[in-house]
This record gives sequence, structure tokens and C-alpha cells, in this order.
Amino acid sequence: MKSILKNSLLLLGALSLGSCENWLDVNEDPNNPTNVAPQYVLPVAQASVMAVTGGSFAIIGGMWSQHWTQANVSTQYKTIDSYDLQPADYNNAWTEMYAGGLNDFEDVKRKAAAAGNNNMVLQAVAGQTYGYQILADWFDKIPLSEALQIEVTKTPKYDDGPAVYAELIKRLDAALALDFNNVTSTQVSSDLVFGKLSGAEQIAQWKRFANTLKLKMYLRQTSSPNSAAALAAIKAMLAANTEFLTTAASVTSFVDEPSRSNPLYESNVRQLNTGTNLRLSKTLQSFLEANNDQARLNAYFTPGSSGQFGLAQGNYDVSTTVVGPNVPSVTKLSATDPFFFFSLDEVDFMLAEAHLRSGNDAQAKAFYDKGVADAYAKFNVTFDASKIAAGGVYAFPTAGTTEAKLKAIIVQKWVAMYKQGYESFWDQARTGYPEISPVATTDASYIPGQWTYAINGVTGKVFPKRILYTSASRDVNPGNTPAPAKVTDKIWWMK
Repeated sequence: MKSILKNSLLLLGALSLGSCENWLDVNEDPNNPTNVAPQYVLPVAQASVMAVTGGSFAIIGGMWSQHWTQANVSTQYKTIDSYDLQPADYNNAWTEMYAGGLNDFEDVKRKAAAAGNNNMVLQAVAGQTYGYQILADWFDKIPLSEALQIEVTKTPKYDDGPAVYAELIKRLDAALALDFNNVTSTQVSSDLVFGKLSGAEQIAQWKRFANTLKLKMYLRQTSSPNSAAALAAIKAMLAANTEFLTTAASVTSFVDEPSRSNPLYESNVRQLNTGTNLRLSKTLQSFLEANNDQARLNAYFTPGSSGQFGLAQGNYDVSTTVVGPNVPSVTKLSATDPFFFFSLDEVDFMLAEAHLRSGNDAQAKAFYDKGVADAYAKFNVTFDASKIAAGGVYAFPTAGTTEAKLKAIIVQKWVAMYKQGYESFWDQARTGYPEISPVATTDASYIPGQWTYAINGVTGKVFPKRILYTSASRDVNPGNTPAPAKVTDKIWWMK
């Protein structure tokens, strides 16, 4: 409950949930609420997880996915771009997730279960699981089995990554198995994602959300020691005609005012009072230009004075006299951009990969083609279908090997996950695509789109894999916080 007041300003304005009086319509001191109805806590929990994922995690995700890079005229993200993270860097994100969104979802689960509103229970379980999964993929080991039980322990143990995934999937299965036909499973209008739908439609969408989240977690494990079990689970879901999301799971109710805007815009533009910190990475630029995809490049970045111009990844020390008139392009961010828990193209590419791994190449191609088209639509870019037609630059390699088909899916997903770069960063770590270049972007043999080691990297040519265990956790839970990790240490499921 600690995050309710902290996040209420964001929610009350940005998401148009009504007046402050309605928001805190409880029989408590309005300045210190202690027992808020779950329908009011739910959107705060959703906003908390969204703010962390779409803010600080989106910044590092986009940088480590080589969508953007640190500007050469500022310093804000040099430590991220050089892989020089410190244990305190993500204290706020860690604390907000645990004391904020995850804790609030726990409150919603408990109260919704007591009231018999299984619709709300499912939403809370799905949202909380999403938040836990994001943390587990950044940090590996996290508190789960003993987390959020302050009356039992204030120093929860850290669970191993495989155990975290197994428990989260178990929780999703339990929530999906609830009785949603009881009269108390009513519509929840305060839900930020599907709150405008009828009760039945809302339940159906949150079931699809939970199934899609399960699929993502199984796909994440396909290069891990759990790969056989994960693949069997994927095949079982497809064979059972499991319903996945067919529309985006997003929040769209932002407005262009302080603390009421998209979290990436709020974090990178408004709070820093500048919109030019994130510049076009030469890696992404090279790929789009090599494939005559100027339309998406222009949708993603505002050109400099001499047209679209990207910096080599991590080349933030380059002098303005060196780049000369070629002012690096600036990442396009809007206060009213949607936030995606799942974008539709993301789901398409997940299903393309799932069908490919299950041996259904025809369905893999169908979802791949749909994913490419939906990736353009997400940014309101006109799609030229000839790009995926036979002979087109993005045509699915029907006659190629399974590995060639996987590469096509993951590379297109990488291009599409602009502003959701954490997903493409994790995809690369588990599949190896896009591939790592042995040469710099300036080398004549450089292959467009291959990732390059940051010019100012400090990890000896080894790419980053994770965020460090936080000093905030170590300060209050020294006995359980794992030994310090290196930024290059792999998460358990990575290739």
C-alpha cells in the first residue's frame, strides 16, 4: 500500500480515472489511507509496474538493443552505454516494484479473493506476474516465495531463476482455473488495460494476457537447461488451441502534462528537461537503410540537419567537430505514446517462433508476415507488402533452414521492439540474433544490423547480460541478497 499516494497523481491525471474525491472515497484520513478498496488499488499497481518497465528499463533496453545510443553532447546515460553499471543505479526501480506495484497487486489479490471477484484476482495475478518476470529477467535471482510477507519476514530469501519461473507459471495456471461464472466476478472499470470492455470481454482478454505471458516465459527457456520441458509446454498450448492476445495490451490514456505522460517520455524528456539524450544508433540505421526502410527510420527518429545520421554504439565521446554538419538523429518520443504490456506485433512474432519450434512452418510464416505488417501499423507507417512477398527484402525464408527462419523472426522482432527494447535485448541473449559483429560499423565488411561492442565499453569486449543486484536490497537484506554479480554474468536461461 505504500505506493498508493505516491502514484495517485500519475493515475488521477494521466489516466482519467475521475476526481480525487472518488479516488479516495474511503472512511479514512484522505492523506493517510490504510484500507483502500481493491478497484482503486488495481490501477495504481498497474501504473507502478508500467512506470518502471516503460521508464528506466525501456531506456536501458533500447540502448542495449542498439536502437539508440547516448548523445555525444550530453552525459546522462554514459554508464549504461559503456556497460559500467553500479549497484545503486536501479535502486529506485527495484524499490518501486516491490514496495509499489508488486505489493499493491498483493493487496488487490487478497481483497478481490475475499470478495469473490475472480476477474479482479486474475488481473492482479497477471499484472504481478508480469512485474516479477521483468525483474527476474534483469536480475536473475529475486525474492518471490517469501516476498511481500512483511508480517512474517522483512528479509525474504532470493529464489533461483528456474524456481521463480516455475512458481510464476503455477500462479498463472491457478488464476486461469478460477470460476469466472460466479455472480461476484464483475467488470472492473478502473482496469487501465481492458477497463472499457464488458465483464465477459474483460475476463476473456485477461485470460489471453495470462496465456501470452506464459508463452513468453516458455519461449524464454528454449535455450536453457529447461528447453525440453519448455518446448513440450509450447506444443501443448498450440495443440490445445490456447487463446492468445489478438489486440495489444496497452495503456493509452496519457496527456501532455507533468506526471501525466508516457513513462519513457516522462523519464527521458520531461524530468531531464531535454529531449535529445537518446540518439540513433548506427546499428539500427544500417539495417533499415540497407533494406530501403526509410519510412520506419523516419517514424522512429527525427533527422539531424543533414538527414538521418546515427552514432556508432557507445561513441558518445566523439567530437562535434568530427561529426561536423551530421547532427545525430534524435529518438522520437511523445507524451501521449502508448505503453505496451504486449504489442500486437510482439505477440505475432512470439507465435511465429512458437509454431516454428513446433514444426509448423506454414503457421510460422503466417504469423511472421502478420508481425511485420503489424509492426508498421504500430507506428502508423504505411506498409509495403512487397517487402514480405517472394523476393522481398523481408520475405520469410521458406526454403531456408529452421535456424534461418528463426533468425528472420527474431531480427524483425528486434526492429519492431523500438521503445520495448528490453524484449529484443533478451531475445538476442537467448537466440544470438541479431548476430554480434566482429568489426566496427565503419569497416567495409560490416554487415548491417549486426550488433557492435560499445566504443567506450568497459567490459573487455564482453556484452552486458544483466542489471546488478541493488545496493538498496543489500542494505536492508544483507544476509539474503546474492553475492555481487558482474554486468556480463548471464541470466540462467541465456544461451
